[in-house]
Amino acid sequence: MSRPGRDYTPRKFNKSTPNVDTSMPPPATGRKEIPKPQKKPEQSSGQRRQQRPQQRGNRRGPDQQRPQQRRKDASPLYDAQWARVVDFDASEGIITGFTEEALIPCRIGVESSEALLPSSRIYIGSGEGTPKGTILGGAKLDRMSNSAKLDFPLIIQLFVEEFGMHFVQSFFNKAGNLSLKQHAFELLDGIGNKKAQQMVELRGSSGFASMAELNEKCGIDTAELLARRFFSEIEDRTLQPRLIDHLFPVNA
Repeated sequence: MSRPGRDYTPRKFNKSTPNVDTSMPPPATGRKEIPKPQKKPEQSSGQRRQQRPQQRGNRRGPDQQRPQQRRKDASPLYDAQWARVVDFDASEGIITGFTEEALIPCRIGVESSEALLPSSRIYIGSGEGTPKGTILGGAKLDRMSNSAKLDFPLIIQLFVEEFGMHFVQSFFNKAGNLSLKQHAFELLDGIGNKKAQQMVELRGSSGFASMAELNEKCGIDTAELLARRFFSEIEDRTLQPRLIDHLFPVNA
């Protein structure tokens, strides 16, 4: 039935109408196939360094070599010529001592069957000298034997006494004020500001003629006070000012 008010005429289909081809057309002939990307061959580290562009700001040219590393014998320890014996382990042939040039604690190898007493002098340079020793490296105070720890300041004191005139002329006859309130003499243990001013007055303009005169006039043991200060600077490398840096090497 048709809806009221509207005529319905059925649509007639033409059976002779050909079927429509809805398939996709074939691809165009002669189309070039896109090649797949090829994986680049891996380069060695040497080739990568050669192909790497030179960075800006590089001061070294391509023909310049990198600076050589600092040789271990270019240090004050390996440049030293003489050392003092603090302790000698005859069974190992190893000496614990310090260099005369800068009071650097060190270990020294020797090939000697003779006993080397504390404060003995030993040659550690590259030339000829006897007795002869070879620097093995630095020595740490906390790893020394108990006897070496006890004898270390005493050996320094003997060394100061041996070259007493050097320390009198280089320090006691020239020392001045470090600041408005402190004199250089106050760096020594037991010397305060009042004692330092007394020593300056006793020194006068001519200075002390010898360590014995200095000790007698000022009532002090110069070698012992300097040895204590030097040993403190060896124990604590941050201690400032460092008298070792100003008074060594010794000008005998």
